[in-house]
Amino acid sequence: MDMGTALEDGGGVWRALSRTTARTRPAGSSGRSSSFLKDRMADDWDGSQPLRPDVSVSGTINRFRPQDVPDDIWHRLEDLVRTSVTRAGPERPFVADCQMTVMAQLAVWADRIGVSLDPEVLLRPETIDRFLLEGCTRLTEGSRLNYRTHLWKVGAAVLGNSLFPPKALPLKRSEVNAPYTDQEITGFVSWSRGLPTLHMRRNAQALLAIGLGTGPQSNEIMRLLGTDIHEEGGLVIADVIGKAARQVPVLEEWSEAVRDLARESGSRPFFAPERKRITRRDIIGFIERCSNEGPAVFNVQRLRITWIVHHLSAGTRMLFLEQMSGVGAAQLVKYLKFATLPVSVDPAPNEEVQRSNDTAVDLHRERQALGER
Repeated sequence: MDMGTALEDGGGVWRALSRTTARTRPAGSSGRSSSFLKDRMADDWDGSQPLRPDVSVSGTINRFRPQDVPDDIWHRLEDLVRTSVTRAGPERPFVADCQMTVMAQLAVWADRIGVSLDPEVLLRPETIDRFLLEGCTRLTEGSRLNYRTHLWKVGAAVLGNSLFPPKALPLKRSEVNAPYTDQEITGFVSWSRGLPTLHMRRNAQALLAIGLGTGPQSNEIMRLLGTDIHEEGGLVIADVIGKAARQVPVLEEWSEAVRDLARESGSRPFFAPERKRITRRDIIGFIERCSNEGPAVFNVQRLRITWIVHHLSAGTRMLFLEQMSGVGAAQLVKYLKFATLPVSVDPAPNEEVQRSNDTAVDLHRERQALGER
């Protein structure tokens, strides 16, 4: 996959961007926040953000207020929603927030079309399934399945387990997400260069470069500092921290962009260097704001999938792809159907991938040596 064509001027745009942003705040200046660093190193995460001492399940339920629901309607429904979710006993604040969100949508839908708000009616499996079919048409099958999982938990807590067998009748599972095409990637880069503010342009391009260059997950990008990027053996390397801590060589097409943006960030966050905390909507909220109130132009998960498929197509060894991606082969092989070998090209790994393989071997041996000492 020739993603280098996305950088139409050979990286000059990225260099110009780095020079411009560097003038707004020197790379060496200390923009680090003690709160951000504490968030970054947190061991306990809840829904893509650190679990903080001041966040609780009960507080999440009591503070919840859905957007775009008129006050008079919410006042009529909130006791039902809060009581039902409280009875479900969510164990984590993130789960409580998800259940409040889905339960509120169910109640608003029922109130709008005249379905009884009596829990004996509202939370029955057939009412839930009707809501998913009629009230959630905008959602993917995967999201509808997630909604039903939450609502069945609430329903079982309120009405009893007898109405809710251990396994719900499965909805059709969503198809495996496809990688982005070269044409789409070129479009994303063009779109990012046309955003109205320097802040938007810089950070949209940072997400594209690190996402397509190293394939991290969203919470890993949110923790990344500019100083986590370094050069080694002719490669640009990203040090990813978290439960799947690892070192990932940046694909050559994106290495210059990642390196320059990392230098500009310095000891501050790589994405949105001005951030003082880590919150679960840091990235998706930013992309949505840049998308002019429409659907998000791209998402980090599909950038990651594109990176995985690039390596599968290029012949990267599965062992090393497991190490670089932070997940097992079982989660990688489902993307093999998207992998292709270039026409009339020797199926052996290309030079760039061979260098990545060699670097992965060296890093693996270093870790083994350290573990034996």
